[in-house]
Amino acid sequence: MRPLRAILPLVRRQPSGALVREAAWRVWKPYRSSRLRAAIRRGDAKVRFRDLPYYQPRLKQIAPESAKAITDFANLICSGRFPFPGYQTIFFGLTPQWNRDFVSGFEWEQLPAAQLQPVVRHNGSDVKAPWELSRLQFLPVLAKAYLLSGEKQYREIAKDLLSDWLAKNPVGMGVNWTLAMESALRGMSLCFTLALLQPLRPEEEDWGRKVTQAIWEHLLYTESCLEFSHLVRSNHYLGNIAGLLCMAMFLDGPGMERRRHLYLSRIQNEILRQVYEDGGDYEASLGYHVLVLQMFTSAYLLMRAANLKPEQQFAERLQRMYRYLAEIAGPSATLPHVGDSDDGRVELLTSDLKQMTSLAPGERNSLFVPGMIGMGDGLFGLEYDGDPSDAAWYGLSPVKKRVSFSQKTIFPQSGIGVVRRDNAEVVFCVIPNGIHGGGSHTHNDKLSVIFRLYGKELFSDSGTFCYTRDTARRNQYRSTASHNTVVIDGEEQNTINLDPHYVFCIGNEASVSAIEVTDNADAIAMCASHSGYERLGVEHRRTVRLSNGALRVQDDLLGEGEHSVDLRWIIPSPWQVTAQDNGRFLLRGPGNASMQITSLLPLKWAETPIQISRTYGGATVKGTLVQASGRGPFPCSLVTETHWSQS
Repeated sequence: MRPLRAILPLVRRQPSGALVREAAWRVWKPYRSSRLRAAIRRGDAKVRFRDLPYYQPRLKQIAPESAKAITDFANLICSGRFPFPGYQTIFFGLTPQWNRDFVSGFEWEQLPAAQLQPVVRHNGSDVKAPWELSRLQFLPVLAKAYLLSGEKQYREIAKDLLSDWLAKNPVGMGVNWTLAMESALRGMSLCFTLALLQPLRPEEEDWGRKVTQAIWEHLLYTESCLEFSHLVRSNHYLGNIAGLLCMAMFLDGPGMERRRHLYLSRIQNEILRQVYEDGGDYEASLGYHVLVLQMFTSAYLLMRAANLKPEQQFAERLQRMYRYLAEIAGPSATLPHVGDSDDGRVELLTSDLKQMTSLAPGERNSLFVPGMIGMGDGLFGLEYDGDPSDAAWYGLSPVKKRVSFSQKTIFPQSGIGVVRRDNAEVVFCVIPNGIHGGGSHTHNDKLSVIFRLYGKELFSDSGTFCYTRDTARRNQYRSTASHNTVVIDGEEQNTINLDPHYVFCIGNEASVSAIEVTDNADAIAMCASHSGYERLGVEHRRTVRLSNGALRVQDDLLGEGEHSVDLRWIIPSPWQVTAQDNGRFLLRGPGNASMQITSLLPLKWAETPIQISRTYGGATVKGTLVQASGRGPFPCSLVTETHWSQS
């Protein structure tokens, strides 16, 4: 929950009509919530599970290594060991403590959810740990392992774990009922698991009725806690309505047809609100783009399973989301960690399972998304050569390989430019603050550059690391100093309030310009600026020029008076940095390169070890921070030139 002071600027910008509607909604919401929860207490569900063909598995199209990742993951669960993207595999046994943070050991009380507020305790615990476990996204994996192998233990342990969760987490009791998004995503996992295990055996009918009852309870509870607002909406509300649509689609009974029409309409309208015209999610985060894309994709697949035609605008915007994903990920199928990423999923991808079962936490990357790219290929024929194994579960066929990626792609509303030349790729981040200034997942990364050479990041984003477990580290990883950009006078581009209650708030000072592009036979250049240092009387303007064998980044700092500058480049392993004279550095790793930083300002150069986060939870990889620092009169310029061999 964001402090009232943090949302007042957003409220002031709203038209009076929206404020009136918001006030009416807040008055009506408690009555609506009371009525829905009364229905849960009466237990008068007259619903049955609807065998909707959401999954249409083509098991022969699933590559052997993908099938192995599913069964390896399922084997870990069957042994009582639970993998997470950013943590070591944790032993819980087959009767886990569902309300416990497995890192700090803190356990939330088994009380009505309303009495557990606030759920964030700032005691070293992270409520996302029990939430992530209780999304139950391992259950569909167990069901898939059963379909692939025919081994009964996968089916039986899926049923036992679900029964254990339901027995220990009565509706509305405990930390796992404190957020509508959690009940919605968990409700989707219940639907997916029951769908994959169809048809149920005669001896499983009672269990199936209990799960169906639980889906109905999750639906009503999510409706009673809906994270809706007429003023500011995020992936939380989207998760609510994606889950509600899913549960209504998989249930038959009183009120379900009405709900299907309602949530179909809402989710198709929401894509036009939360996704820019160019396909980017409006929360200023590539990690959340993946989560939001999965939510909209699930809705699309539900429509497909029910033989419902989506609105043209919805289908077109969803297709653009996949194009945005694939073009930024590039041939490596890996998104840079721009903005927040908490590794959230609707369903676990095969690439997630492979990493969790075969790599140490520090070697994983939660934004390695070949399966999502393969979904776009299968749904829309985009031909980006993604992994088709995930798509095969929905009856989607692989498509022919794409010959090449675009040499130049600009996403003007999202504020990202991508240029390529031979074995080099540049991602230029000119991203407006998320949610039109709400900025809950925004980082201070204006004009940051992500640079890939030979398919590996040479200039990298620092990542997210954590949220509430360690608020000092949270603020460090989203600060200007943790990105490939320039810090002026030690100030932030957008102000960051260090109060622990503001970990999902950020200032809205740094507006960005449009990306200007110059394209000729020799090079492609992108140029943009931001206003984050306007309070200092300074404008930062950056030009990024990619040519054969060279990347030139020029930072023009416009203004008057004397200021300090700190230009920062984050270089991840396996690249090794060796300092030379006069701001020159040798870079060795997947290839050989050199970098030199020059300016008319007197500069000091340094390189220091840092930790880079590629998963949520605390796992990191080693890297090197290269800095050029100085002080002098403005206006001035700094130039970073990187050269490499074309062979």
